[in-house]
Amino acid sequence: MATVVVTIETSKDPNEYSKAGQKNANGNRLLDLIRGLNAGSLLGAVYVQGSSSSPVSASGTITQVSAVSGNTVTIGGVTLTAATDWSVAGTDTQDATALAAAINANTTLNKIVVATSSTNVVTITALQKGVIGNYITLAKSGAPITVSGAYLASGAGGATNAAEQIV
Repeated sequence: MATVVVTIETSKDPNEYSKAGQKNANGNRLLDLIRGLNAGSLLGAVYVQGSSSSPVSASGTITQVSAVSGNTVTIGGVTLTAATDWSVAGTDTQDATALAAAINANTTLNKIVVATSSTNVVTITALQKGVIGNYITLAKSGAPITVSGAYLASGAGGATNAAEQIV
């Protein structure tokens, strides 16, 4: 399946187009915005990019074995600290579950990644599919914690050509 990425520049509030529980109304408001831009009654631009491949989300892992208070994990520049942001008082499996929950509850991180856990491993997956997720940083401090790499990896597909302005 091919991918089309549409980027819209406008002075309008982007929250007007993503109101919870208003899927059809959001779509209609977005269409009205594009019509207004096309007619010249609104200021802004519409850019389109395409790809022949389906995008895949980047991901990475955090493994903890007997993590202790003060160990840290940093994802996309946001640092979480053991015993402050997530519990390290249980088994490694419980601690990994607590770390995944802390990542998903963080109001910055939950806009760019989602975390799941299995045994003592937390898997971080970029919400935005494609190569863009490969630029999300991943780091740690403390020997009991390891990360799969300095960045999330294996994100593929998505827009691969230069954006073309259509409006």
